[in-house]
Amino acid sequence: MVNYINGAIREAIGKGRALMTKIPGSRTLGTHFASLANFANDEIGRIIDDLDNLLADSDYCDPKNLKSKFTRFKQLSFFLSKIENIVIAALNRKSDDDDFVNKLVQEICNEVNYPLPPPVASCLSQNYYHIYPDYGLICIPLLESEFVLHIPDLYHELGHPLIERDNPKVEPFQNNLGYFNLAVRKHFEEEIKRREMNKLDSGGYDPIYIYKDSWVEKWSVEFFCDLFATYTLGPAYLWSNLHMCTKMAWDVFKTPAYEMSTHPAADARMRCCILALEQLGFEEDAVDIKAKWDEFIEIIGQKRTEEYSIAYPESLLKSAAEFCFTGLKQIGCQLATSAPSDKVNRLLNDSWQQFWTNPIEFYEWERTAVAAFKQIL
Repeated sequence: MVNYINGAIREAIGKGRALMTKIPGSRTLGTHFASLANFANDEIGRIIDDLDNLLADSDYCDPKNLKSKFTRFKQLSFFLSKIENIVIAALNRKSDDDDFVNKLVQEICNEVNYPLPPPVASCLSQNYYHIYPDYGLICIPLLESEFVLHIPDLYHELGHPLIERDNPKVEPFQNNLGYFNLAVRKHFEEEIKRREMNKLDSGGYDPIYIYKDSWVEKWSVEFFCDLFATYTLGPAYLWSNLHMCTKMAWDVFKTPAYEMSTHPAADARMRCCILALEQLGFEEDAVDIKAKWDEFIEIIGQKRTEEYSIAYPESLLKSAAEFCFTGLKQIGCQLATSAPSDKVNRLLNDSWQQFWTNPIEFYEWERTAVAAFKQIL
């Protein structure tokens, strides 16, 4: 197997060099994808250097270290595969749709006074909207450049780099997330003590520990990204969230029992965003959205459980909204108003108003509105 691993490493080095040749040149890339191309070139170069070192390192030639050599090779192959299937794929399938979406992301970042460089956007996604903060890449579904009702989800994805990137400009926002997580820990530790004193964990297993860990490890981030979108865009983000939920799994009160979940329940996310919307002064919109959300829940026939209420207490939702609001003000983000002058904000909120005014004819209105918007972007 010694010859095998050395041959496999050499092949991986060759694959890395071949991937470099797949990075388009400047004429093809245009302005928006240049940063992603530079990242890909540098990252592949680092992986190749690490593979060269793995091949040449005399310590790894010792048979007793062969397992470690395999382990490191597996890790580097994984990194190279991610670059190939995400970054290089985005660069190679670049289209006019990508150019529009990148202009859109740039304009959104300008409007909200986004403190970081705007990420590159690609209509590459096979899994709804998502972002790779380390790559500076947002992926959205193929046809999203032609429709507007889900575009508000871009704002949620833009929230992730504010949390995950190491940059002093966003430290105040990250600090507020940290303060909020301290409040989460305190809340659940007090609840755990109360349940222990009252012997409420009758079965010997108590999922409240799962709730606490889920909040601190995953949920708080998702709530802050939702809140970033709500505070900077306004009602359109909540309408878009409802629109998404009608198409996704319908367990809107999903509460983990035995292992952490990556995303909080859809109902809790909506409740938290409604609180933020009210704080911004959109009380009437908040009432309308809550009414439609409650109607949707009634239609699908779901009800809140006692455990759901324990996992997602109103006090923590309010606290999340308050800490996020403070963090956004501290990093200078522009908050949404009831009379937006910015063109993306206005388009997205006007689109949802138009949808509810005349849902049946909305598709025709949308086609005209998107075409006109592309002319002025």
